Amino acid sequence: MRRLIALLLLLPLAPAFAADASAPAKAVVPPPPVISPQNAAEPEPEVRLIQKGDEKIEEYRLNGKLYMVKVTPAHGVPYYLVDDNGSGTMKQVDPANRIVIPRWVLVRF
Repeated sequence: MRRLIALLLLLPLAPAFAADASAPAKAVVPPPPVISPQNAAEPEPEVRLIQKGDEKIEEYRLNGKLYMVKVTPAHGVPYYLVDDNGSGTMKQVDPANRIVIPRWVLVRF
C-alpha cells in the first residue's frame, strides 16, 4: 500500500523529467568580466605606514580623509583610533567592548 502511494505521488513528476531529457542543451554562460581597481566605482583605501623607533603607525585614508589609525607599540597590544562621524576627532576602539556597526554611505551631499 505504501509503495502504491509513493508511486502515485511520483507519477506527476515523470513528464517533467522526460521533458528535460528531450530539451536541447543550453549554452554555457561566460563568467562576468573582471573589474580592475582602476575601473571600480569605489576607491581603494590608502594605507600609509610610519615607523617611529619600535612603534609602527598605519594611517588609513579614503578620498584623502583620514578615518582610522592603527598603532602597534613596541611592547603591548595594538590599538585602533577611529573617526566615527567624519569630524576629524579620533576615538580609541576598546577591543574588549567591541561592537561592529555597519558604516555604509547611503547618500552623499
